[in-house]
Amino acid sequence: MTKGTIYDLRDQLAVGQISRRQFLKRAGALGISAAATSTLLASAASSAATRKTGGTLRVCIASGGQTDSLDPTKFLSTGDYARGHSIYNPLVALNPSMQPIPALAESWESNSTADEWVFSLRKGVTFSNGKDFTSADVLYSLQRHLRPESESPGKPLLEQVTEMKADGAHVVRMKTASPNADLPILFTQPQFMISQEGEEEFVNPSGTGGFIMKEYEVGIYARVERNPNYWGDCYLDALEWITNVDGTARMNAMMAGEYDIATEVDRNLIDLVERAPGVEIVASASGRHTNLSMMCDREPTSNHDLRQALKYCIPREQIIQNAFKGYGMVGNDHQVSPTDPFYCDEIAQRTFDPDKARHHFKKSGVDGASITLYTSDMAVSGSEAIALIFAEGAKAAGIDLQVQVAPPGSYWSKVWMQVPVCVSGWDARPTADLMLTIANKSDGSWNETAWGSERFDQLLVAARGETDATKRKGMYCEMQRMLHDDGGVGMLGFYDMIDSRRDNVVGFDPHPAGYNRDAFFATDISFA
Repeated sequence: MTKGTIYDLRDQLAVGQISRRQFLKRAGALGISAAATSTLLASAASSAATRKTGGTLRVCIASGGQTDSLDPTKFLSTGDYARGHSIYNPLVALNPSMQPIPALAESWESNSTADEWVFSLRKGVTFSNGKDFTSADVLYSLQRHLRPESESPGKPLLEQVTEMKADGAHVVRMKTASPNADLPILFTQPQFMISQEGEEEFVNPSGTGGFIMKEYEVGIYARVERNPNYWGDCYLDALEWITNVDGTARMNAMMAGEYDIATEVDRNLIDLVERAPGVEIVASASGRHTNLSMMCDREPTSNHDLRQALKYCIPREQIIQNAFKGYGMVGNDHQVSPTDPFYCDEIAQRTFDPDKARHHFKKSGVDGASITLYTSDMAVSGSEAIALIFAEGAKAAGIDLQVQVAPPGSYWSKVWMQVPVCVSGWDARPTADLMLTIANKSDGSWNETAWGSERFDQLLVAARGETDATKRKGMYCEMQRMLHDDGGVGMLGFYDMIDSRRDNVVGFDPHPAGYNRDAFFATDISFA
């Protein structure tokens, strides 16, 4: 049991990512004593209350460079997202349960077929220069992505909106090319933050966020100061954003007291950071994952029994504990994370079972053959170690799995989707629909296992337009079950996003979307 695990449980309870019942169950499973559990419960309950106003908080971020920008249509890095959320707001935010919540849009509703939407905007909001926020700002900001010359990463997502218009100063109406019950979540994407109508230069932009940009050196440093016109709560006087892409140097400076928050802790440094006085690990359970990709359109992995055998060979708990240092969750052979509201917990968890693996391997008819598993840390950090753990699991079932480490520079072009079996890695997507569509739709360009099902494709479309949450979850459950039972994904594990904070920092809590996609991160944090 690690200090990080304890803090992780406390923080997840404090922000509502797990229930009190789940907290008690997990604490018991970890062997945390009743006295310690009571202390953690009290700590979680009081964490939001011990705040003070004022001060300058220093955040060291792990990504950035000369492509950094203050123009939301050009946001590419996590640093862009974090800085952007301090000076702008999106229409919609995500809470720690990955549900959409109001930001600049205070409410929204659709018609019965989810292809027409009305967004009611928050009134009384002003930009930092004093101009009133209206529907004209929303239309201007979103339509900038759709310009012919636009290279915005958000452009392909927004092209589904076929019409958007103002209905007065505080209402925006939209139509989509096809039903999409997830449309509000689309507007949580960092690129869709709302800037002021007419803004083109973004040298000294005015936003509706909690802070105003005061100093900015591209790829190196930024300082923002409290916006006196901000419509919500804000605790700090100022935030400083320092970019340091060197993971070891970043953590050394954090432990030396130079920063109050430092992001993206290398897993190999977790134990060292945990032992530093006054420093805590913040672990956010997320949809980021690494998986076994088995091509269903070629031998030998076109064989269903072979795929089943390999799935039963995965030592899931061992991978989480050893490769992920305990910061992760086991998966169930599909890409929907347990943090997703549409995760299907009705499907029995597949576990490491050498006997079942041996049974399916013999049934496959390739019993005795050697299978090559390609991997590289280019797929995800630690992939080579994960592959070796998996190979040991296969050995217990009598399967000869040879690990081949591929050159990192050509992994995505010459290995991924080219060889029968390889290790793959994915960043989280904001919705189950987006993740399942990108990775599994029959004609999808990133369908990494070449698995296809007409029924699955039909369910994707039907679920996207279903507004009844219960019916919709049933459709997503059916899709997850199809992948679990027949697909080419062997889930090696969902891994946490690991950041660090000083112990006098309040409000920097776990969030499955990550701190940089938490729309209220900058205004939630304070000193204790």
